[in-house]
Amino acid sequence: MTSFAVYAADALDAARQLAARTMRRKSALIWFAFLFTGSVWIALRLVELSTTVGLPEGLQVTAGTLLFIAFFGSLAKGAVDAYHRAIRPDALVFVLAQPVPRRAVAVGKFLTVLWFNLAFVAGALALAVVFVAAGMEVPLPWEFGAALILAVVAGLASGVTLAVLGSLSTWPRKAAGLASYAPVVGFQYVALVSANPPLADALLYVLLAAVLSLVGVIASARFLLEAWNNQTAGRRRPGEPRPYLRFRDATLEALVDKELKTMVRKRQVALSLATIGVVGAALLATYATVGPPSELPPAIRLLFYPIVVSTGVYVVASTQLTVWGMAALGKELDALWVLKSAPVSGLDVYRAKAVSVLTLAPPILLAVALPLPIVAGLGTGVTVLLLLTSLAVAFAMAALGLRTGAREPNFDPNTGGLPDSMVLYNIFLVALVLAFAVVAIPAQVFRVDAVLGILAAALTADLAALAIVLATRGAAKRYDDLAA
Repeated sequence: MTSFAVYAADALDAARQLAARTMRRKSALIWFAFLFTGSVWIALRLVELSTTVGLPEGLQVTAGTLLFIAFFGSLAKGAVDAYHRAIRPDALVFVLAQPVPRRAVAVGKFLTVLWFNLAFVAGALALAVVFVAAGMEVPLPWEFGAALILAVVAGLASGVTLAVLGSLSTWPRKAAGLASYAPVVGFQYVALVSANPPLADALLYVLLAAVLSLVGVIASARFLLEAWNNQTAGRRRPGEPRPYLRFRDATLEALVDKELKTMVRKRQVALSLATIGVVGAALLATYATVGPPSELPPAIRLLFYPIVVSTGVYVVASTQLTVWGMAALGKELDALWVLKSAPVSGLDVYRAKAVSVLTLAPPILLAVALPLPIVAGLGTGVTVLLLLTSLAVAFAMAALGLRTGAREPNFDPNTGGLPDSMVLYNIFLVALVLAFAVVAIPAQVFRVDAVLGILAAALTADLAALAIVLATRGAAKRYDDLAA
């Protein structure tokens, strides 16, 4: 078995899954194409406006910064994809048990992650060329396009390597592995952001980073088996197990405890908390870079930091709460029959899944929504408004994920219960529109009257909580109708 055979098997399985889902809902492909085209147009339009109007010095974005953002975003996406396709799946044992080099398996899985994500980049660049040719005034030199592709390749390769190194058997080995790879990420930041090089030099830097990252994928192959064994092994804890949360309903308590302990065992809680912490730190770093509101131009002084906070809340709520909700049923995979055979109702099962998803709401509020308004001195009224709208966004994102996951469950072990990339992209765009509406309506009322704005935000949070109740009941009905 060669690396290409591993990649071809993954590609064939993904194509079959996508074809089956497309046949069930033919309009999804058209809707995806429309949303993808619109999102590329909006991104280019924002770049055009920023180059035409001009931004303050602290807010200017260089080509190197854009390339580093592409690299870092691809790193996160590559780590998530590698976790679900190369490290976590139990079915990987059938590949690892074959008499083939670990390098062939690792490279094959990396090719799967690489080409699936490069397909989106190629589509985005093709649309960008069409829009620029149609008259949109956006500088798009070939050097930037080439550097963007290399930055994505370097990011995906780095994500795969970090996913393997971060899954080693002991914490000292994890720390040593991650620390050994940290210079590659640091080199990208220093070379692209701190040095602010010309575009031609930036192209050489990302080319060097891509080569180093590909070497990292090959070097980390020797640890793939250890990482897989560690991720799929259970955890033994001495003493009598205690539930994480207490409820009056013993059935609900047992089901919630099952959900939470499963997520802890699979490191989902640790990864989510780390993501929330990174986003919260990024918001504070934005304040350290830009400065207090008084130093901003009057046109954006009052809106800049509330928009930054709301954007951060959307990012973590959609990538954590919505994603957890969408995978709530599909992650059961072959073990669904165990849950279906238990003497519990579908409503109890989905109430437990909703509670487990919402356990991330308090960390989002404490780590993302609250620190920046306090540090930036936005005032009590604005801080309360941001907390309430952030809570509403969290509830709305959880409801969207629970509804989508029950309506179209995906039992593909390679995705961990998540929908395919096309459906996932559609849901993220729907989540963006929903989050904008949840935040914008109370904010507009707040501009007229602060008290009424806060009350409107509280009402929005109540309606979003009601959406969770309705989504849970609808999901429970679909669960009851589902055959194990």
